Amino acid sequence: MTPRPLNRVAVVGAGAAGAFFALELSRLRPGTAIDLYDRDERSPGAGIVMSWEFAERVRAVHPRAFALPPEAMATWDRTLTLVGEDRVWSGAYGMFGLTRRVFRDHVRALACEPPTVTFHARDVTADPGGHDLLVVADGANSRLRAARDHGTVTTHGRTVFLWMSTPALLEPTFVLKCVGAGVLIVHAYPHGAAESTFIVEADPDTLRSRGLLDRPLHEVETILAGVFRDELDGAPLTARTSGWRPFSTVVNERWHHGRAVLVGDAAHTVHFSIGSGTALAIDDAFCLARSLAACDSADDALAEYARARAPVAAEAQAEARDSQRWFETLSRRDRLCGAQTVFALRSRRDANTFARLGARDPEFVARAMETYAGRPTRAEPVDVPLTVGDLRLRTRMVGAGLERDAPVLLFPAATGDRPCAVTRDVPASPVPPCVLVTPDGTADPRALRAAGASAVGLLMSGDEPVADTPARGFDFVAVPAETGTGRIARTGLADRVRHESDLPVLLLSAERMSRDEVNTLLLAGRVDMVACVDARDLARGAAPGDGSRILEDAAVRIGPEE
Repeated sequence: MTPRPLNRVAVVGAGAAGAFFALELSRLRPGTAIDLYDRDERSPGAGIVMSWEFAERVRAVHPRAFALPPEAMATWDRTLTLVGEDRVWSGAYGMFGLTRRVFRDHVRALACEPPTVTFHARDVTADPGGHDLLVVADGANSRLRAARDHGTVTTHGRTVFLWMSTPALLEPTFVLKCVGAGVLIVHAYPHGAAESTFIVEADPDTLRSRGLLDRPLHEVETILAGVFRDELDGAPLTARTSGWRPFSTVVNERWHHGRAVLVGDAAHTVHFSIGSGTALAIDDAFCLARSLAACDSADDALAEYARARAPVAAEAQAEARDSQRWFETLSRRDRLCGAQTVFALRSRRDANTFARLGARDPEFVARAMETYAGRPTRAEPVDVPLTVGDLRLRTRMVGAGLERDAPVLLFPAATGDRPCAVTRDVPASPVPPCVLVTPDGTADPRALRAAGASAVGLLMSGDEPVADTPARGFDFVAVPAETGTGRIARTGLADRVRHESDLPVLLLSAERMSRDEVNTLLLAGRVDMVACVDARDLARGAAPGDGSRILEDAAVRIGPEE
C-alpha cells in the first residue's frame, strides 16, 4: 500500500527513542523531513546496559549503532554477588555496558546524518508546530506529555536510590550489605574501560538511621565511598542524580493523542533492576517508524503502533514490578542466606527457574543447594526432607485428595502419607496426626498437640498478624497464593509470613504448578512446602460438629504437573 504523505515530523528528545526513530524513519521514508530537537545537558545516570543478542538485532539494520570507542564499553558473562562475607558468582550471559553520554552523542550524530534530518539544539517545552506528527521522546518526566490527555499514571517505589559513577573498572556486582536497620543494595556494572555505574538502593528508614537521607550530596558521596571502600577498592563516588529519589513507574492509557505520540520513557518506565529500558525504547522507535511506513494514514499507523507495543510494555512492567518488589522487600530484611539469597535474586525473574539456572550454571545452583540442604546434595529442593512439628516429611510437595467432594491435605511423612484435618474447633477423638486450624477457628494448638496431633498449622486468609504465631503454639502456616502474573507477586504473602513468623510455610495454589516451579520457590526461600489446592475450598470444607474432614481414601490425588 502507498503510505499517505507525511511531509514533516518533529521529534523532541534525541536519546535512544528519539534518535533511533529518526534514524529508522529516514531509512524507510527518505522523503519525510525530520526536525530533531534536543537540549544539551547532562543526562541522569552514568551507564546503560543491554544484551549482545539485542544489539546484534539492531546492528542487522543499523551496523554502526554500537560502534563506540572501546573505552566507552565493557562486556561480561557473569555477575558477582557479595552477601556478607560470601562471594557468589553466577552467569549473566552476553551483557554489555555503555557510557550513557558517549552513546547518546553517538546515536544522535547517526540520526543527524541523513540530509532530511535537521537538528535543533534547544529545549522544547511546547509543541513546536508546523509538523504533521509530533514524536514525544523527552523522557519519564515529559513536559509535552503532561500538556495532553494521555491518561498518565505515575507510581513511586518504596525504596529510594542514588545513581552514581566511580572511576574504577568493577565487576558487574550486586552488593547486599546488612547494616542493622536493613540492607543497603548496590547495583554495579562497568560501562567503560575505567568507569563503572554504582547505584545504591535502600529503604528510607535505613538511610535515616545511618544519617544518609538528608545530608548534602557531597557528604553522602563521601560516606558511601567509605561504607563500600572494600568493594570500590578505595575509589571515590560521584552522584549522577540530584539526590535520593524513589523510582517512578510511568503508565499511559493512551499512547497517542491527536498527532502526538509517545515513545520510550515518555510512554513507559521499567525499574532499573531488569536493565530493559533502553532496549524497549529502541524497539518502540523501530515499531513506530515501520508502522508509519506501512500504513495508509498516520492515524492508522499510530493505532497499529499502540496495539503492538502496549502489550509488550505491560509485560515488561509486570516483570519489573516483581523485580522492584523483591528488592524493596529485601531492603527491610535483617538477615541473608548466602548463595540461597543469590538464587532468590536470580529467580525473581520468571524465566530463571531451578532447571534453567541449573542447566546454565550448575556450580552456582549446587552451591545454593548446599546452603539449602545443609550439606552437598544432588537432590532437588522438593526432595529435601523437612520437619514440621513432630512430622518428618520425605518431600516438600504436600498431596491433596477428595472426601465427599471436598479437598483434603495429605502430609508425606517418612512412614506414609498422613491426613490433615481442616478444623474450626477441636476434632472428635481420636485427633488426627495433622490438624489445620481455619482463620476463624477456636481450636487451641497446644491442646491439639497434647491430644496427640504431631503437627498443627494455621490457615491464613491474608489479614491476620503472624509474628505471634509460634508463641501461640502453631508448627506451620498455610498461606494462599495471591493473584498476579509473576512469581514474586503470587508468593508475596507467603514470603512475608515465612519471614515474620519464622515457621515453615505451606503455599496453597489453586492452579497446578510444574515441579520446576515448585523447586524454584523452595530454593528461593519463598515457601517451604507446596500443595496444589484452593485455600477457600479447604476453609469451606471444615465441617461443623466435629470440625474436621479427614481423608480416608487416598486414591484421588491432586499434585503438580511433571
